Amino acid sequence: MVIECHTHFPPDDYDGPKTDRIYRFDDSDSDGVLDRQRLFYEGGVATMNIVNLGEGWFAVSTRSELVKLRDSDDDGIADQRVVLLTHETSANYPHNGLGGLTLGPDGWLYVGQGENFGEPYQLIGSDGSRQVGGGEGGNVFRCKTDGTRVERVATGFWNPFGLCFDSANRLWGAGNDPDSMPPNRLMHVVFGGDYGFQFRFGRAGIHPLQSWNGEFPGTLPMTAGTGEAACAVIQHGSHLWVTSWGDNRIERYSLDPRGASWTSKTEVVVQGDENFRPVAMAIANDGSIYFTDWVDRSYPVHGKGRLWRLSRVADAPIETNSLPGFTPAENEASQLAESSTTTLDGRLTALKSKDPWIRQAAITGLVRHDQLTALGQKTLPDAQQRVGQMLAWRWRELCDPASVPATTRDALITAGLEADSDAVVLTALRWAAERMCKDQLPAITALLKQDRLSPPVFSATIATIAYLETGGASGKSRDPAIEKRLIEFAGDTTRSARLRGLALQRLPSDATSPSDQELGGYVDGNTGRELSLEVVRLLVARGTDHSFDELANIAANEMVDEQTRADAIAGLSPKAASYAAIINRLSLPKQPAILRAEAKRVRNTNVRRDNAARPSRENIEGWMQLVGHSQQVDAGRRVFYRRGCSNCHMHSGRGTNTGPDLTRVAGQMTRPRMLESILNPSKEVGPLYVPWTVLTSDGHVLTGLKMDRPGAKNRLRLQGADGNIFEVPREEIEQLQPSEKSIMPVGLEDSMTLDELADLIAFLSESGS
Repeated sequence: MVIECHTHFPPDDYDGPKTDRIYRFDDSDSDGVLDRQRLFYEGGVATMNIVNLGEGWFAVSTRSELVKLRDSDDDGIADQRVVLLTHETSANYPHNGLGGLTLGPDGWLYVGQGENFGEPYQLIGSDGSRQVGGGEGGNVFRCKTDGTRVERVATGFWNPFGLCFDSANRLWGAGNDPDSMPPNRLMHVVFGGDYGFQFRFGRAGIHPLQSWNGEFPGTLPMTAGTGEAACAVIQHGSHLWVTSWGDNRIERYSLDPRGASWTSKTEVVVQGDENFRPVAMAIANDGSIYFTDWVDRSYPVHGKGRLWRLSRVADAPIETNSLPGFTPAENEASQLAESSTTTLDGRLTALKSKDPWIRQAAITGLVRHDQLTALGQKTLPDAQQRVGQMLAWRWRELCDPASVPATTRDALITAGLEADSDAVVLTALRWAAERMCKDQLPAITALLKQDRLSPPVFSATIATIAYLETGGASGKSRDPAIEKRLIEFAGDTTRSARLRGLALQRLPSDATSPSDQELGGYVDGNTGRELSLEVVRLLVARGTDHSFDELANIAANEMVDEQTRADAIAGLSPKAASYAAIINRLSLPKQPAILRAEAKRVRNTNVRRDNAARPSRENIEGWMQLVGHSQQVDAGRRVFYRRGCSNCHMHSGRGTNTGPDLTRVAGQMTRPRMLESILNPSKEVGPLYVPWTVLTSDGHVLTGLKMDRPGAKNRLRLQGADGNIFEVPREEIEQLQPSEKSIMPVGLEDSMTLDELADLIAFLSESGS
């Protein structure tokens, strides 16, 4: 069966059918080639997916309905049509409603729903059962094959276009990404799972209350990053296969265990040119794969679609579906989620696990087996238990809003906001924002009086206040309501220097307020280090003539503390020639040692580093003996920015996202592991930071990280290792494939003295508060 779409943005002059069609293709003479095409069904608008239910029935998802069709009189044309689910909403964009579809081994139909522009919706079953929502982003639902018993399975997606079960009965999803958050994701979908995205907090996907790879408490990470516009996922043999409409390719994934879930890396199976846009896939009895091809990059229907067959190599055996069976950790998770004999204490103990998949299974079990009532609002001793308690009630409320009294939710949020744990407070903040609990605003605002508030909680608190006060969030990457509150906070001299610094830290460099002069005015002899540091960092990030002049003023100001003056000297490094007089003066013997050292480093930026003997890059122990024991955190911070690390990495709100954010790397890596990642950057590359290699038609090889949006006029947009963005016309691309090598260059250590490298390690090893 093949869907022929005629309703996806038809042009005004389109002379094709007014509804979609479904064709049956078969091999009439048994020669292994599909040679007959017959119309099976005509009807439906924005048809997205089809699945065989057996006994002649086929389930079909459109944007607004899930139906099943059957040819009851064997004339080749469907004459029975039964509506299983109705998707009631005011949104009508063709492909962000109902989409992905698969039949589970449990006999239930699983259907994906897209972000739906965050509009309110009702998903109504044939028996009147329903799920309601709006704003939470994409979901996966299920119902029986007669359309009864509609249930929510998981949430936090953008558009989950592809769904499938593997041979071990795991559910997999392939979905799109929000505007500013590549890559697309291959996801292990579990009951009650939250995969981080919520449309209510902005379509860009970077709001402090969102996450994309399990960063926010209670959200789950992806299995792998996929190519752009991932449309389908199937199991074939020992791999999962995914189509990438945007990258003109078909990929496959083998699985490696990660706790009670899995991780993987991309392997390209088929790479096409600009006019190859694979969408849906199906496996034939002989092991070959059939797939559809949209062909053209444009969205409107165009009559160019194709059907392809990917055949097995001659005489190759047909692969049996043989993905790994359940691991012991997965079996534990299954028991926690499904067993009626698991006690409340057993699930509460599991909530303390380091594995987010085990914790999620315990949360699902608490809801599914109605253990929440016994648990109530009682304050649990462990922070992760309290997070799990709130998440369980939150999930129950999402699935059945009337089942959770507002008093219960409010009591849990109030207690969460008073907790000492960041994870508990963040969970409470997000729940309060989701439910628009404006009566919690006084308690949320009071958090900003806590001087030692962590950066994530500070950021989430400001964002929650802005959301509750304005009633929404910006759909763009910058939120004016959030920025307004940050600017006001940064200029409030009644606030602590530390929190004012956090406010500046979260302002983008192209924010026009505070002005450069106002920023310079924040720094004097009494300014706290945490504020003056962020003033310097913001001035450096702006990189204007006026901001460099303010840096020079700070560097020369003897009333300012020496570390801040040294920071300002380092900030002048890109314009060292223009400010040579002050840099030279600050390197004289009469100057404080810190200033002399930094001025000399800036003066020698382009000079060949030391000639000291250095171990091989594999000899981490030898390197540690040379550079592993510095405690010069401030000097290391200056190395980080002066030596270009911030061209690829973010730290404390400044830098770029070509590579991982290193703000809290200290809590995740030892010093030897950090050093190894610098010396051997390709040893481990996270799914968000896989670079792509482009071979152009004139023989050039380019490497970069794909950006969140394409370039103008059908151009691929990438960010290079230097942090600069470049574009390649798609018609000039001969080959495009993910690279196993990190975009971070080998030999970075050669650009620094050993002392500088030692200081850099010291900086990255700090607490990362």
